[in-house]
Amino acid sequence: MEEEVFSILKSFPPQTKYLAAVSGGADSMAMLSALSAVVNKDALFCLHVNHNIRTAQESGADAEFVRDFCEKRKIACHVETIPSGKIASYAKSRGVGIEAAARHFRRKALLEEAARLGADTRVLIAHTKDDLLETALMRILRGCGPAGLSAMPAENGIILRPLLSMTRAGVIAYLTENNIPWREDLSNNDEKFLRNKIRGRLVPLLNESFPSWKEGIGAMAQTQSIAAQFIASEAKSRVLWESRTDAKTQGNPELFTNEKNFFTQPLIIREEAVFQGINIFSSLCDPKSGHGSSKIKSIKRAVVRKFCAGNFVAESSAAAGCVNAADLGPVRIRRKKGKVLLEIISQ
Repeated sequence: MEEEVFSILKSFPPQTKYLAAVSGGADSMAMLSALSAVVNKDALFCLHVNHNIRTAQESGADAEFVRDFCEKRKIACHVETIPSGKIASYAKSRGVGIEAAARHFRRKALLEEAARLGADTRVLIAHTKDDLLETALMRILRGCGPAGLSAMPAENGIILRPLLSMTRAGVIAYLTENNIPWREDLSNNDEKFLRNKIRGRLVPLLNESFPSWKEGIGAMAQTQSIAAQFIASEAKSRVLWESRTDAKTQGNPELFTNEKNFFTQPLIIREEAVFQGINIFSSLCDPKSGHGSSKIKSIKRAVVRKFCAGNFVAESSAAAGCVNAADLGPVRIRRKKGKVLLEIISQ
């Protein structure tokens, strides 16, 4: 475990600071312990996020556990506490699940703490090989495209995942061998969450009936990573999005691209271009207006495909069988006067 973590970190310069996201669970405690063995204590920091979505007794005990462990190891620790009810309110207003809302606040806290620590900071997250495989299964069931089916990267910007080659069984073995305690989150057994249902039902079935499924899913993810990179590059070069915010758009941002060029591209390029456009559009929106990127729900590829599957004709509004507009959460994509537009839906 420690050798694996060190192999990920050894290429970074000596002044690098490492901020570990630690829930108190087995994976993050193993990562923190391994980090404390291979990283100078002055360069190691811990952040625990108390989401306040379980009982105060449970979540408070997790926070105290992480704080005490860090104190004994002389690791600087910060506990970020989200006000009770805030995550549930966010999830309801954005149309996302509690887990997705919690991830939003956790990521926000991590990036803010990393910014406070300085430009040389890296954020470490304890995703394991099991998490990678479970995520792949979730995305297959949800019908994700190549980007969604890509392998989880070990490094993505300032985010590092040093345990991706480690299994959950390996993590438990390391903790047991080194007498390192950890906390069990009872919500991990709640099958109302898709990941828990996959972990508790689908994975045991696959292990029993398809012994080589992990190698197969891993190979698929690697192939999809290559495909996704190529498709993304092609879409970016072939479909150019322009932005406009003026009186005609009532001060709201609008993104557009040439309709003829768009609809003469291969279907997969059109779809990827739409997702790229949504990302650009989201970054243009003013969060104070309530139309920021966090307002856009998880968009199903099938909805995007219905719009993208049309053909270009001189009079697009008269194109038989074409979907000329589609609502994507608070954003609409439509054809208009030779353009494909992304715009805010009027409330």
